[in-house]
Amino acid sequence: MKRRISNLIVIKSKERLALASLIVVIILFGGCFNKNQSKLQNEKSKNNRLVKKCYKEKSVFRSEISLFQIKNNNPDSILKTLNKDYPYFFQDTLFDFFKDIMKDPNYNIIFDSVYTHFNDKLSFAPIINNGFCVLSNYFGTSQPNIITMIDDDIIDTFSPPFNPIAYNKKENIVLIQLQWFLGQDHVFYTHRRQPIPDYLTERYESKYIPSMVFHSMSQSYIINNNKDAQLLTAMINEAKPYFFIEMILPNLEDHLIFGSSQVDIDFFNSNVGSMWKYILQNQFLFSSQSILKQHFILPAKTTQLGTPGRFGIWIGWQILRSYFNNNDVTIKEILESKDYLEILNNSNYKP
Repeated sequence: MKRRISNLIVIKSKERLALASLIVVIILFGGCFNKNQSKLQNEKSKNNRLVKKCYKEKSVFRSEISLFQIKNNNPDSILKTLNKDYPYFFQDTLFDFFKDIMKDPNYNIIFDSVYTHFNDKLSFAPIINNGFCVLSNYFGTSQPNIITMIDDDIIDTFSPPFNPIAYNKKENIVLIQLQWFLGQDHVFYTHRRQPIPDYLTERYESKYIPSMVFHSMSQSYIINNNKDAQLLTAMINEAKPYFFIEMILPNLEDHLIFGSSQVDIDFFNSNVGSMWKYILQNQFLFSSQSILKQHFILPAKTTQLGTPGRFGIWIGWQILRSYFNNNDVTIKEILESKDYLEILNNSNYKP
């Protein structure tokens, strides 16, 4: 660690006792993690078999092509047709807006770049469709409408998003902004007056779209613990979406699920033991000190501790994996549990 946090945290006696109990559990039962690791793999293998039997495939509606790659000079007739076929997106109250952007030079430049990059075929669409098949098996939900679109929010006046994909549960639609997935070195990201941080631009690749889709949908299936601001609470709250994605997209590699580089995942794997020890020894786990969020939760290329950002979330994900492996619990029960101390104590987690 390049820097150590100097202020030790004073925790309540109950929490101190809980921490002591946790350390005893880790010492006595830590080895169980590897022994039972197959439960997680069996669940993912089951989901893989399910995908192979699932033939339902929903096409992705390319709204940007419908608007900008047209030869009809009558936008009113185009919009009326689109409203009839896709009323959940092309609402008649927005006709004036759509007509304005159809002739907007910036939008047309953005469309040209998007179409040059993606063309007519979206390679990520089958992965998303497979995920919906697994999701339906777990929760019995109907498949949402998937819509790609473009916006002019890549200009300097807008802050770059961590996840440029939105899910509207009421309308059951997923909106994917393709202008944010043109590759890390695209001119849209590199020629801004305010440079976009590397930890964001490395996510602006189409290979990250499936995990971002299900991350945006995950909150509809997760119950978080919002009663306190302790580090443990933040770690598990923020980790639940990645555990959810791992089950829904069982073939996806960890760095694609987590939306990071493989270099970051390698760093986590190599240093998790010392980081976990550092957290326990300094009694950070039950602390609500705001600086801990910067060190362990927020995205960053490098924190003041000399680690990639979100290290605490990654640890939280491993705790959930270990808890699933070592207990007779379902995916749904984990996603809905708010007793994070019980999850931690019974996870037998030892990195």
